[in-house]
Amino acid sequence: MKYVRVIVKFFLSLLTLVLFFLFGCIFFILPAKNSAQKRRQLMVVATWGCKAMLRILNVKVIIKNKEFFESQKSWYIMGNHMSYIDILMLLANFHTLFITSKEMGAKPILGQICFFGGSFFVERRKISTLGEEIPRIANTLREGLNITLFPEGRCSDGKGLLPFRSALIEAAVDSGVNVLPLCIMYTEISGRPVKAEDFMTIGYFNGLPFPSQFKKMLMQKSLTAEIELLEPVITEGKDRKEIKREIFEKMNNSYNSYLSGRI
Repeated sequence: MKYVRVIVKFFLSLLTLVLFFLFGCIFFILPAKNSAQKRRQLMVVATWGCKAMLRILNVKVIIKNKEFFESQKSWYIMGNHMSYIDILMLLANFHTLFITSKEMGAKPILGQICFFGGSFFVERRKISTLGEEIPRIANTLREGLNITLFPEGRCSDGKGLLPFRSALIEAAVDSGVNVLPLCIMYTEISGRPVKAEDFMTIGYFNGLPFPSQFKKMLMQKSLTAEIELLEPVITEGKDRKEIKREIFEKMNNSYNSYLSGRI
């Protein structure tokens, strides 16, 4: 029965991927007034695709304090990161664009998925290029779109937050858009509480190959995650390092509370 479930989920995932690329191509060639409108068009496809994948993988998402998100037109969203499931959940529930690396953009299939999701591809390793990327991100925030950044820069192993990188937080300062911090916590897998050893099944870190990680998720009956929206960080009158410290403190406190009893 387990392998039947895996096969069914695999073919449904493959069908969703094909439809995602088809609709992505259609929406990409549709006329748009500017880049912001084009990204809004692509977000429609990305949101649909992510909702479909969450249903296929039987991922239940519980959102706490959603009133924070609804209190403002647009947000610079920042959260912890340990899995590709994070991206599916945030796209499905917050209608957001993502900032990702150019290395990800160069990967087969994953890169194309990011492209049709309207992602910003940045070269984090070269500070000199960020001078061009930050104004582009800030302009998009001013256009009223949500943008999500994982300030850790890569997936953690789930056992604690990685140090935050502050350079791209500058876009919040430049745009005047406030930051909405959030904490992603996986609480149940296949009907039982998540433990530290389950991070290897849920997560996508340390260069682990994506196909083998995805297979692990296909074999699970279900997954439950909580996304706790934390008190927004006002950016006015602050520099990026001050904002980074405030975001890290809020997220770290929430995540450490989640880890209690798991490791």
